[in-house]
Amino acid sequence: MARPIAFIIGAGKNIGASTAKVLQSQGYRVAQAARSVDTTVRDDTNIFLKVDLASPKAITDAFTELRQVWGEPGVVIYNGATVHPAKPEVFSLSTDDLINDLTVNVTSVYAAAKESVQGFKTLPASASKTFIATGNCLNEGVLLEGRLVSLGMGKSAAAHMIASASVGYAQQGFKFYYVDERTAEGKPMLNGVNGPGHAEFFASLADGLDVPWHATFVSGQGYKKFDRPE
Repeated sequence: MARPIAFIIGAGKNIGASTAKVLQSQGYRVAQAARSVDTTVRDDTNIFLKVDLASPKAITDAFTELRQVWGEPGVVIYNGATVHPAKPEVFSLSTDDLINDLTVNVTSVYAAAKESVQGFKTLPASASKTFIATGNCLNEGVLLEGRLVSLGMGKSAAAHMIASASVGYAQQGFKFYYVDERTAEGKPMLNGVNGPGHAEFFASLADGLDVPWHATFVSGQGYKKFDRPE
């Protein structure tokens, strides 16, 4: 029986690398996609694909390449994000920068989820069929006096998409999660985002942990429900 496939989009040295290590330890073959990767690294458990998250077509092309080499991923993690801080005030941000940020933070997430669903429909019942988007608390509140407006707009839209998909595909057994790491007190993780903590939580979601689509968690403790941050 072929080993299951996980696809990490926006793979970096923290969350991405940690997640790849954990999933591989659980028997997954892991494909990692980012703009700066060594595509010559390729073996039975690793594939690295070059992708620009500012191009939704590049997301589609990456799925096509992965299918040609290995097949359909049963776990897809969108870990990409970008932000142009709005300085000195909210509407100082140019529309070009806003469009770029929304493409990475929303449209490419949509493209990845769309491709994932197409693949999930072809997988056996035993497959995980899990889509995860790395989020934060900006879908529920404002930080830094609104300077992260483009990121907050993106995360809010992505969260709504995940919520919609979790309802729309529930009968087919497809799972969708917007993952939001918090401090033990429920505060936003402004610094010190925990890569290994994300990896362990992602793996538990892929393994069937039953939690809401808005999956807030504390590293080392797992899922915890919190009120909206103040």
